[in-house]
Amino acid sequence: MSKYCVALMLVLAMVNGAVAAQLSFNAQNTIITFDNPVKLADVLEKLPNPHAAYWAGAGIYELDSAQAEAQRAHVMNLLAALIREQTAGSERHILLSNMYRDISNWHLMRRLNIDVDYDQARLNPKRNPGFVSGRYYIKAKPQVASIDLMGQLQESVTLAFDNALTVSDYLESVESSDYADNDYVYVIEPNGKLTKQGIAYWNDTHYKPMPGSVIFVPLQTGLFSNDIDQLNDQIAKLLQHRM
Repeated sequence: MSKYCVALMLVLAMVNGAVAAQLSFNAQNTIITFDNPVKLADVLEKLPNPHAAYWAGAGIYELDSAQAEAQRAHVMNLLAALIREQTAGSERHILLSNMYRDISNWHLMRRLNIDVDYDQARLNPKRNPGFVSGRYYIKAKPQVASIDLMGQLQESVTLAFDNALTVSDYLESVESSDYADNDYVYVIEPNGKLTKQGIAYWNDTHYKPMPGSVIFVPLQTGLFSNDIDQLNDQIAKLLQHRM
């Protein structure tokens, strides 16, 4: 065999190795790699204990995507513009500055719009998407029996989940800030689903969140400017990617 052929084979081996290394999944601190494109069911099958996972709260995140950070940058720009309009040291200036600081510290990864369920992926081709390349993180943990409340509250809290309680019931256990919206909140379910729920006497949806959900209390509409609705929506969407 000529030296040229040997060199070509080495190059091809290196290229193939590089391609194989491009498809990996971090699941419960275990790195799972594949040499070829793979289906979701084949990935979930390799989890340490797939049958112990709370699939209603599972998700797949793209490690190398810049989308979540781009969304954060947009939110930060909206907040910065509002902060500049406030008197330095005023209550509103401090409120917005604290929001800016908190959101800048969130750990974000782009969550893929995929329903992750081992049994469904095995039985339903429509629930079994494929992966060709990339690095991903799989969140598949046992069910948590709690609800997180954050946003315009005196402090963020975690409450025990109760199947009988609605969003409004959970909110009765916390103290909202003077700038909280009293008509609507956002609910981010553990599967990433985002909804806006009425909580006032005239529009209460009596919505019961799933265990592991986040209830986000937004700013009052029109409190600072007409852009508050947009800001609230963007923060809620950003929470879908928060780890």
